[in-house]
Amino acid sequence: MTRIRQALLAGVLLAAACGGGDNGGTNPPPGGGNREWTVMVYMAADNSLAAQGVFDMDEMEAAGVTGSITTVVQAEFSPDVIAQYNGCDASCFNRPNFNTFRYEITGQGTDVNGPNGPATDIGNVDMTNPTTLKNFIDYAKATYPANHYLLVLWNHGGGYTGLIQDQTSSGSGLMSVDELKTALTGSGIDVLDFDMCLMAGYETLVKVGDLVSQVVFSEEVVPGAGNPYASIIDGLQADPTMTPREVSQLIVDRFDASYQGDKASTTISAYDMAQLQTFLSAVNDVGTELSAGLPAVGTEVSQAAAASQKYTIPELTDIGSFVDHLTPLVAGQTQLLNKLAALKTAATAPAFRIASKARNGVGGQGQPDVTGSTGINIVMPSGLDPDVFNATGSRSLAAYHAAYNGLAWESFISSYVNGGGQGTTATIDQGDGTQLETYLVWDNNAIAAGADVDFWVLEPDGNLYIPYVGSVSPNGTFSSDSRDAGVNFEGYLTNRYVQVGEYKIYANLWTDPQDFRPQYDLAYRTDQTVDFQLLYAPNFPQLSTVNSVENDPTPTLAEAENGAYTDLQYVAIQTYPAPPAPLGVARGLSRRPSTNHHDLTAAQVATIKKLRATRTEEGTQSTPRPSTQLGPWQLTFPTRRGAQ
Repeated sequence: MTRIRQALLAGVLLAAACGGGDNGGTNPPPGGGNREWTVMVYMAADNSLAAQGVFDMDEMEAAGVTGSITTVVQAEFSPDVIAQYNGCDASCFNRPNFNTFRYEITGQGTDVNGPNGPATDIGNVDMTNPTTLKNFIDYAKATYPANHYLLVLWNHGGGYTGLIQDQTSSGSGLMSVDELKTALTGSGIDVLDFDMCLMAGYETLVKVGDLVSQVVFSEEVVPGAGNPYASIIDGLQADPTMTPREVSQLIVDRFDASYQGDKASTTISAYDMAQLQTFLSAVNDVGTELSAGLPAVGTEVSQAAAASQKYTIPELTDIGSFVDHLTPLVAGQTQLLNKLAALKTAATAPAFRIASKARNGVGGQGQPDVTGSTGINIVMPSGLDPDVFNATGSRSLAAYHAAYNGLAWESFISSYVNGGGQGTTATIDQGDGTQLETYLVWDNNAIAAGADVDFWVLEPDGNLYIPYVGSVSPNGTFSSDSRDAGVNFEGYLTNRYVQVGEYKIYANLWTDPQDFRPQYDLAYRTDQTVDFQLLYAPNFPQLSTVNSVENDPTPTLAEAENGAYTDLQYVAIQTYPAPPAPLGVARGLSRRPSTNHHDLTAAQVATIKKLRATRTEEGTQSTPRPSTQLGPWQLTFPTRRGAQ
């Protein structure tokens, strides 16, 4: 299913987004009869995904309404990100301010971006606070009582490290999984859907699984487009008496179908919590058995973990894949083999695993390769760099121990890591609200010309991260892909705790069918309360396809840094020294090239070429998106976080 992401840049967002192929006509407003389902969407979009939140709300409206299904949203959007749309303010999504609001989709009102009908302002609340989430659930159940409840958690996710950002109210803080447990206790939710990255883990279920009936989530990062809301709601409206298990299956099927032929790899799975305890007991048994086998079994565990299916946060390891790789390495250890077999059976039992789908992005290996995914992951670092815990912060062993202390698996992990002498990834604390934040921005007339520009960042682990692949990296979060959103910028906000090393930024011109040759600049700041600075103005660099990286059979990033290509250009570098170096040393984003090179691997080159071919082919089949911005190129950035 093709997704439409279009925004006309004339100071307002004009084109509504919808799931392609969905029949979203206007249905009569609810009236009479029993309400079968209330769909609650907790849209925490005060962050880099703000624009995508507007689009998703429009998708929900496109599904129309029926008497048996009610969709209610609690939403908050980032003033910083909305301002990137040529200085847009809250009126661009039909609101008077950036406060949090609640909105029932009724099918009434004028079709505009954001809520079409009246919404209730509840002030500026902290969406990372579990009380805020609990209050929304209680409000929705009291106001729209139904036979069943579907709760969608919408935002960034980081597995065991936490979920949900609210930059205005909470800065770099996230809601912890324990706080999510607090919010969901006594909620009576039938289906819990995580429309976010990396939440399909044992660490999620062990905290909240017994509080809901069904859970839907993803092992890997999720593209910024997220759920196909019109398609999902249409499906629910077509058969409103579906059971919670059937609704979970529907979400998996519609999500997977919406990305068929897409460039990004995706994973999605659903589980029935009636079988949760059998699964948790099996994990405990394996953890206990592995602990008893240490240190002797440590080498085999490390080898199995290294060979298993991994995800953007590398310590997250698919359980089925890990069992499959460890089993032949411990041949003869009958008791352990029996426990491993029982875990694999429990994790994949049809009564527990409702559905699991994984697909690689178009282009062969995919980006990333998720073919080893079986539906649920677990924290299991191999100990081989970069698959180790961070030294500090939410991805440290200390943080994991604090969150999961007393569980057999945590006890095993602590003994395995400490007893094996595993190293850690050095990190530095940037402080709260003083993180590196960058936006690659280019001539907005490039949109009408069909030119497609991408922001690349090479993180210290040697891997490239691109918004179009997913919205989360090990060290930061991205805005939506500019091509999907129909905008002339892509952004990257680093986490508070980041890995020490070099962060290199590149600009890539994917397609330029009209030879537009867009100019660009990099806006950046290291304090979220001050103005952005521009790195190159007034001497803007320019991209073109004159000397394309595509024509180099053995491209390297070193060559890009030396100016060999006109469509892949080195933009900037940020270096974070290891503590106890003064933090001030790390604050200067620089244009100077680096002498240290993590060059593209053969697999990365092959994938990039295949993805390029796919996007070029798509570009010839589609009409360039129009832009009504006819004047000179303008760079517009917010001055202060949270400004009205």
